[in-house]
Amino acid sequence: MSWELHMQTPPLLKEGQYIKFLGDWPAQGDTLNGRWFKVDLAQQVKFDVNRIIPTGSSIDLDFSKPAGGGFSETQLSLLPERQGNVFELLLGFKGLPLVYPQYNNTFFLKLESTQVIPTLTNERGRYLGFWDEDDSPFDAPRLREYTVKDQEPPVLRIYNDMVDDDRIVLRFIVNRLKLVEVTLPSDDIQRVARVAKYHTLVNY
Repeated sequence: MSWELHMQTPPLLKEGQYIKFLGDWPAQGDTLNGRWFKVDLAQQVKFDVNRIIPTGSSIDLDFSKPAGGGFSETQLSLLPERQGNVFELLLGFKGLPLVYPQYNNTFFLKLESTQVIPTLTNERGRYLGFWDEDDSPFDAPRLREYTVKDQEPPVLRIYNDMVDDDRIVLRFIVNRLKLVEVTLPSDDIQRVARVAKYHTLVNY
């Protein structure tokens, strides 16, 4: 998982730019870890997801695809299907519900003390480790994530803590990247290249 929250909308990768993968990225033939790639092709696709959430309820949006293909009410098909392809995702929100990132059934944003994790049934715990539209506005998304083939899919748990049913709209800008591996680039390229870090959910 590689969620990054920026202070402003981060730039998308373009053809001819370079990226290096760090951390325990899932295997693509061989591990991505430590390898350099050049963007061969880049295509941007806008994808809006609209959900109405009853008061006091939550839904999970999963980045995997349904068994029959396409997408469903809860599965968004936001993982690439070809080796060598990467999705660079920007995500923004419109609406009042709270959004909690999860990975492998674990909350991504939490503190270090035991049981100090987002807890939707607890009036204190539900206000820990969430994003809202102020963090990443719909029209100016500040959240960035990378996804690769066959990885464990990220999940967004969305909770409505308002007194009435409410709607949330998620805007994904999907930068579909075709990458080609390169040998160690020059120092000048390394200084400006993108680094995609894979975060393991462990205490540190």
